[in-house]
Amino acid sequence: MDVHIVDPMALAARDPSQIALYLRNRGWEPEHATGGTLWHREIGGETAEALVPANNRMKGYSGFVRQLLDLLEQVEQRSQLEIFRDISTAAADVQYVRSAPDSPAGTIPLNDASYALEHIRQWVLAAAVGVASPFRKLVQPAKKPSVAVDFMRSVRLGPSYEGSYIWSVEVPLPPRVGQEMLPFEDKRLLAESQPFERRVSQLLYSASLQACNAAQLVVQQDQGLDAFTSRESEGVNANLCEALAGLAGESESPYELNFQWAISRPVEPTLPIYVDTPAIQVLSQAAKEMRARAPEEDVRIIGSVVRLHRESNFGPGEVSIAGIMEGDYTERLWRVWVELSEQDYSLALNAHNAGEAVAVRGDLVRRGNRSSLQHVMAFEIVPELIG
Repeated sequence: MDVHIVDPMALAARDPSQIALYLRNRGWEPEHATGGTLWHREIGGETAEALVPANNRMKGYSGFVRQLLDLLEQVEQRSQLEIFRDISTAAADVQYVRSAPDSPAGTIPLNDASYALEHIRQWVLAAAVGVASPFRKLVQPAKKPSVAVDFMRSVRLGPSYEGSYIWSVEVPLPPRVGQEMLPFEDKRLLAESQPFERRVSQLLYSASLQACNAAQLVVQQDQGLDAFTSRESEGVNANLCEALAGLAGESESPYELNFQWAISRPVEPTLPIYVDTPAIQVLSQAAKEMRARAPEEDVRIIGSVVRLHRESNFGPGEVSIAGIMEGDYTERLWRVWVELSEQDYSLALNAHNAGEAVAVRGDLVRRGNRSSLQHVMAFEIVPELIG
C-alpha cells in the first residue's frame, strides 16, 4: 500500500539544507531560481525538475515538499516514508537496533523496552567517554568527562520501525563544506580534525564490532577474558559490554546493529553486526569479570550509614553506606561496604546516630552482588545535605 505524507507541519519541518544534502547525494544538480533552488536530474533521456524554496517559513513550503516526495517516489521507486526518513537524517549518523522480542511484529514487551532503552543510552555514552578520555580503561570512570555529558544532550531517539522492533538513535553532525568520501577505516576519520560527534559514531561501531568478535572467540574457540582485555585500546570495556548485553532486553533476544552514516559527511557503508544469545551471555559475563579485575578508581559515594560492624568496642570496623555516586547523573542508588579506621568508624557511628550524611572516596570493587570501596582516601560527615 502506497503511503503519502500530507501532514503540513511534518513537511515544513524538513529544512531546505537537509533536502539539498539528500538531492545532491542522489545526483541532482542545483540551479538558482527566484525564491529558492531549482533541482534537476536526467532520467531516461528526460529532465526531472523540482523547486525547493529558500526557507521553510515561506508560504506554501509544505506543498513544494509534498510535490518533491511524489516525484522522488516515482524516480527512486521507494516509499515516501523511506525517502522522508533519509531526508530527515541527512546530517545525522543513525544507529538502528533491530531486536526480535517475543511479541507481535512492531511491538515489544514494556519491561524489555525499558531495559533496552536504558542500555541504548549507556551504549552511546560508553563511546562518547571513550572519545573524550585521554586514556581508555577496562572500566570507565563514574564521573564522566563534561564533553561526553554535553554530547549526550544532543543525541536523539528517533522513530521506531517494524521488523520485528527497531530502535533508532540519531547523532546530529555539524555542517561540512565539501563531499569527499573516504573509506571507513581511513585513519583521517578518527583524527582530531573530525567532529566529536562523528568520532563517537565511529568508535561506537568499531568498539561494538570488536566486542562482539571477542564474544564469538569465547563461544567458538573457548578463549578467555583476554579476548576482551586485549581490545581495551580499541574501546572495549565493561561499560560497553554491559550495554551491548542489555540491548537484548531482559529476555536476551538476539538483535542486529545497523549504522547509517550521514550523507553530509559520507563514508563507505559498514556491515551489520549480528549479536546472538550465546554472545549476549558472554558479553554480560565479560563485563562482570572486567569490573572484578579493574576497579573504578577514585569514586565518591554520598549517602547514609545503614549498617555498622566491628568485632569489639575499639579498633577498625566495616560500615555499609547507601547513597549516590558523585558525577553519575543517572542517580542510581548504590550500597557499598567500606573498611574504616577506628577514627573514621567513630565518625560513621556518630553520623548514623545523628542521621547525618557522609561521603567516602575510594576505588569501587564489585564481587558478585557485593560492592565495596577499597583504598579509602577520604571519609567525612556532610551534615548540610540532611534536612
